[in-house]
Amino acid sequence: MNATSHVQDLLNFIDASPSPWHAVASVAERLEQAGFRKLEEKHSWSLSTGDKAYVIRDDSSVIAFKMGKQALPESGIKILGAHTDSPGLRVKPQPSLYGDQLWRVALEVYGGPILASFTDRDLSLAGRLGYRDEQGEINSQLVRFTQPLLRIPNLAIHMNRSVNEEGLKLNKQNELPAILNSASSSLNDQDFLQLLAHQSGLDAAQILSWEQTSCKD
Repeated sequence: MNATSHVQDLLNFIDASPSPWHAVASVAERLEQAGFRKLEEKHSWSLSTGDKAYVIRDDSSVIAFKMGKQALPESGIKILGAHTDSPGLRVKPQPSLYGDQLWRVALEVYGGPILASFTDRDLSLAGRLGYRDEQGEINSQLVRFTQPLLRIPNLAIHMNRSVNEEGLKLNKQNELPAILNSASSSLNDQDFLQLLAHQSGLDAAQILSWEQTSCKD
């Protein structure tokens, strides 16, 4: 694989991994293609020389390994590690805000993102849903909106004349809610739940919780 193919492969992975949970799913898919098999931590394992396997924990961590062909004292252990998550904005448990005939989504800061980089650009949503299936069991499902949904508008220069000298400073409570849509009447969290249900194919009554990131489209 040449350099251009390597770069394109990385871009494809990043595009398919807008959240920690999507990143783990992307890694798992690639591991399966490379001959790794998935193991469950709650089961007993039977491993042989040369076996390739992986485990997933909480949908957000993945550990892959290959059994060596030499004795451990002779070959040692080689370990590589990386984060699956990154600083960003997360949707709050009570997300819907209504005012000035606008439907806004309440966001909270996760990690240490550069907040100014989220303003005046198309934002979307990706993450996972916790839901109860028809048998009453609690499961999780990935969900992703591919179209632009949200906008955090910046102020016009005449309303923030010092922005070039002092930089953009956003109040995390008052100025981070992102505009989702215009609305002629008040909206509540059930409306946001319906939005998630429509995208995921689940019934709104099944959805118990969500972990959604506001990602740059």
